[in-house]
Amino acid sequence: MKTILIAKQNLEKTYSGACRSVHEEIKYFHSKGCEVHTISENANVADIESSGGIPHKSKRFFWQKKFRRRMQFSNEALKLAKKLKVDLLIGQGDLQQPDVHFIHNCVHLASEKVHGKPLAKDDEMYLTHTPIFQNHQFKHIVANSHLAKNELMSRFSIPEHDISVIYPAIDENQFRLLPIEERNAIRADLGVKSDELLVGLVTSGNFKKRGVDRFFEAISLLPKEVAEKTHFVFVGKDKLSPEYQAILDRSPYKDRVRQLPIINKVEGYFNALDIFVLPARIEEFGRVVAEAMACGAPVITTKWVGASELMKAESAEFVYDGESNQTLANLMDALLSDKALRKRVSLANQTSAKEVYESALEEKFDAVFGPYIV
Repeated sequence: MKTILIAKQNLEKTYSGACRSVHEEIKYFHSKGCEVHTISENANVADIESSGGIPHKSKRFFWQKKFRRRMQFSNEALKLAKKLKVDLLIGQGDLQQPDVHFIHNCVHLASEKVHGKPLAKDDEMYLTHTPIFQNHQFKHIVANSHLAKNELMSRFSIPEHDISVIYPAIDENQFRLLPIEERNAIRADLGVKSDELLVGLVTSGNFKKRGVDRFFEAISLLPKEVAEKTHFVFVGKDKLSPEYQAILDRSPYKDRVRQLPIINKVEGYFNALDIFVLPARIEEFGRVVAEAMACGAPVITTKWVGASELMKAESAEFVYDGESNQTLANLMDALLSDKALRKRVSLANQTSAKEVYESALEEKFDAVFGPYIV
């Protein structure tokens, strides 16, 4: 039996994309007959055990600065790996010297896209990530999109053969097209009349990265006759900053825009939408895009969202560079004004989303990890 150790500093927030990816890894290796261990500072123990993992808790020194804590965690993981005599050590972005490194974030590119400047050399994320790639401290990398893969190749000169792309998976039993009666009931609960339209942006938070301000600005640029028959919603745990609230307050359609809470059955939101919008400045994958596609929503997003790589043929026409709010408004108008177009894009998206179904994940993992667990 092979022994696997997966290290991630925080495994408590099981709704986060990176944590969900770890559970995919646990389930995969467990299904292959491996003994799967995890190490983290915080964890949802019940969920890890349910996925087939054996959780370990690392020491946490609250008085240490964040970077020092990251290095402490890395050292704890390496010690446990030695103790367990693991056959494969997997990192998730906060572990130095893993065998295989899963990349969920491109911290240098994100700083440039979100903040308009290079990541500071004394930033904890610079100090954590840069040595891993500069020193080639891994046997292989799994990137969550070609966007992330290309960034690593160009910035750190990592050979292409050292990086595989495996998109994060979605649960096809949860994210699917609901019966029309259920969809209509959800829309009614949201106050959307039968002759009205609904556009939404769904995210866990970090409104600047996900382009909520761009969404607000584009709404203001819509033709009056379109905007006045459309409801606009955004979902996320964050409160609007004064800057973002001011953008919304300036909109002639501000009364048609509202924030909705995060819910567990978010597929209900996706099914209710006529259009899903994610005008993100950077999103290394963006699982919400794939989830919306699987639920039949036409999607508008930017080329800086990894999941845009799933959008094919006519759907790909709704991937833009992210720079122009007028372009976003034009794309929204095109879909809102053409029911037949929405239907075609919806069907195309449902087909493309099958590429990232959980049921298709095993084959992709086999291709990367087969040599390590035979």
